[in-house]
Amino acid sequence: MKIEQDPIHWKLNYNLNIEDIDFQHHFFANLINRLSKELYSSEQVEYQSALIAELNAYAIFHFISEENMMFRVDYPNLEEHKQHHLALIEQLSNEGNMFRLHPSKDKAEKIIDFLVHWFLNHTLHEDKLFADYLHSKSID
Repeated sequence: MKIEQDPIHWKLNYNLNIEDIDFQHHFFANLINRLSKELYSSEQVEYQSALIAELNAYAIFHFISEENMMFRVDYPNLEEHKQHHLALIEQLSNEGNMFRLHPSKDKAEKIIDFLVHWFLNHTLHEDKLFADYLHSKSID
């Protein structure tokens, strides 16, 4: 099976109007799209696993960056937000390990579905809460 289009098509409502986070979210979405294409088009499990590792490493970087910004502005839901991030890293690591052990198109599809759902849900809900908090503090 070959993916004919990207699973994440960027929409303006994904922007939080926080320059660093919006830039990182764009890059994160691009990594998910690239991973999607490569999981379906490549047969090289080592390469596919390396792409999953790349996405995992980028997620860790992004989460630390986002959490540092939250810490700096004393975001009241920081600890809860950190738990969401830890859950993603844990699940992505588990899914990546399962894929490495038993590579299949079904497992690839499961990883992409999970990432797309998580990214959109987290960005539009959890990160939006932080953006609203940050923008309200900037106005005061």
